[in-house]
Amino acid sequence: MLSMKNCVMWAGLWLLGLGSAVAQPTPLPLNRAIELALQNNTTLKLANSRVQTAEARLQQAKEQSLPQASASLSYSHYNLTSPFALGGGDGTKPLFAIPTGAFDATMGGVTVSKSIFGGFAEQSAKLSAQLLADASRLDAQRNRSELVYTVTASYYNIVKLMRSAAIIDQNIRQFDEREREARNLAREGVVTDNEVLKIQLQKNNLQLSRLEVDKARQTATYNLALLVGLPEGQAISVDTLLNNPAVTAQPLSDFLAQAVQVRPEVQANALRTRAAESGLRATKGAALPHLGVSAGYNYINPTRKLLPETNSYISAWNVGLGLSYNIGSLYNHKGKVAEAKNTVDQANLQSQQQIDQIKNEVVSEYNNYQLALEKQNVIQTALKQAQENYRLTESRFRNGLVLSSDLLEANSFQIQAQLNSLNSTVDAQLAYQRLLKATGSNLN
Repeated sequence: MLSMKNCVMWAGLWLLGLGSAVAQPTPLPLNRAIELALQNNTTLKLANSRVQTAEARLQQAKEQSLPQASASLSYSHYNLTSPFALGGGDGTKPLFAIPTGAFDATMGGVTVSKSIFGGFAEQSAKLSAQLLADASRLDAQRNRSELVYTVTASYYNIVKLMRSAAIIDQNIRQFDEREREARNLAREGVVTDNEVLKIQLQKNNLQLSRLEVDKARQTATYNLALLVGLPEGQAISVDTLLNNPAVTAQPLSDFLAQAVQVRPEVQANALRTRAAESGLRATKGAALPHLGVSAGYNYINPTRKLLPETNSYISAWNVGLGLSYNIGSLYNHKGKVAEAKNTVDQANLQSQQQIDQIKNEVVSEYNNYQLALEKQNVIQTALKQAQENYRLTESRFRNGLVLSSDLLEANSFQIQAQLNSLNSTVDAQLAYQRLLKATGSNLN
């Protein structure tokens, strides 16, 4: 049997392991972050709700084209002022007769009607609802594309901050070593104490920058967790290994053609234009004759009984064909037609305006991406130069040939070059993602 001391020890170890498990951050690669955002993001859920609303309207339009049916049943109390007889005559007994006086009656009926031709109203309403539902789905796809880029940009920002922190940490460690060397040189009389203070001051500045970067990373990580729908306060770890995108050999014309064909906004506007044209056809159709067919069955039972006795009630069925025409459409319909035509013209203009904006966006992002790749090459050359300059300056400092201010300046150039190299790598990735979004292919 375990002693009380051993029980306490094992319980403490178990709690310690549990605490470590809870504190362990959840790995979150970029593709998983995008997947979670598409599942949990509130904005996207709202867009999907709009799609469901559009689909419900489509269902309503389909239901309107179905035959309309109605049934009725009523009970009434009558006081007949003169006798009523149906059939008979010439001394024969009538088929159905009601004497003078009060009586009760139950009446019921069923009617089914269907419009055969309603000026294309039903067909146009169904087509318009279908087109608008499809356009709503494309709007949701556009929101998904925007969300994918937003998550990607947020993710890359965290990567940039984490790798910046690693660069600063590395330089702080170098400053610790440099400070020890400077103290040794000061004791030997090679450098003054003031040179040591300058190194300490530079290290303190780096430590302040490290604190700022760390707080910015915490904020960015919290915002990313909210964006992808993770529980509040859950620790996450991101993948800091980002590869540069391959230099694309595609010409700008290919990206422009792809954007016009693939961007969901273009397709949605085309569908809305067709929906406006369908609305115009329905508006014009209101001035045409309407044709409908109906069938029904009715009975009158002059008693309180719901189910009358044989030959004690009147019943009949009917089939009808009706034609109607709104004469007022000859003089009060022009304004509605003009409004519908104007709606079609506006839809066409908005569609063209959208295409022009998309082309401008593609050209801008294509040039930005090319610029980002060119900047990478220049910055990589500058980084090698800064590293070589620092190596030579540090060697001279150890030999007492230069002051610490020269070494600090060389180190400052190197740190800035390292951060510029990091930023250019991440910026090239983001520029490529923006180009994909501009062409409508970042969901692939």
